Amino acid sequence: MRLGLVTDVHNDHLNLSRALDVFRIRQVDQVVTIGDTCDAFAPPDGADQVAQMLAACGAIGVWGNHDFHLCGDVADSCRARFAAGTFDFMRQVKPHLEVDGCYFSHKDASVDAHDVQQLWGLEEDSRDLGARAAAGFKAIANQRQFIGHYHRWWVATPSGPLDWHGSEPLILRPGERYFVVVAGVFQGMCAVLDTVSGILEPLSCAAPPRAAST
Repeated sequence: MRLGLVTDVHNDHLNLSRALDVFRIRQVDQVVTIGDTCDAFAPPDGADQVAQMLAACGAIGVWGNHDFHLCGDVADSCRARFAAGTFDFMRQVKPHLEVDGCYFSHKDASVDAHDVQQLWGLEEDSRDLGARAAAGFKAIANQRQFIGHYHRWWVATPSGPLDWHGSEPLILRPGERYFVVVAGVFQGMCAVLDTVSGILEPLSCAAPPRAAST
């Protein structure tokens, strides 16, 4: 199964549109968004387009700390800032997902996604990815766990982090366990995961550089 992975869109509909174009070319079977898709704390520009595009392609996903308040019971003050279709899409996202044996959540699997304080990660080791990976491995038995939130490429096995930073494809070997952090769409990054071959391919969805003026 070929999955198109996006995370931390943060209302960036232009980068998301380019990511979805890449996924169409790569013929992905399913688009998965790993949280902070729409941003309740940023200006709403772009959020409605993000939700519309993801709904149109049948995307599934999980919520994060920035879109938690757009799911479920929504405050009137928040509802007034976004189109009804945005809430229709956000209503169907989950605290976590499993697709073809892969586990997706905005933060590691030990975090209770129903507790927004845990999603914000105010604990002391919130930026210690080694500690987060260890907690994730302990929380679930899945061989492959994918998260967003940290705005970078990073990967670890139970033995420790690997020397990989998203500049080339990552081969997820059978029988090994992996904890993978996916960089954000707002940073111009997305990925395609082939669950059969175990290849994760980081891809650019950033705007092409402008030609130099003469």
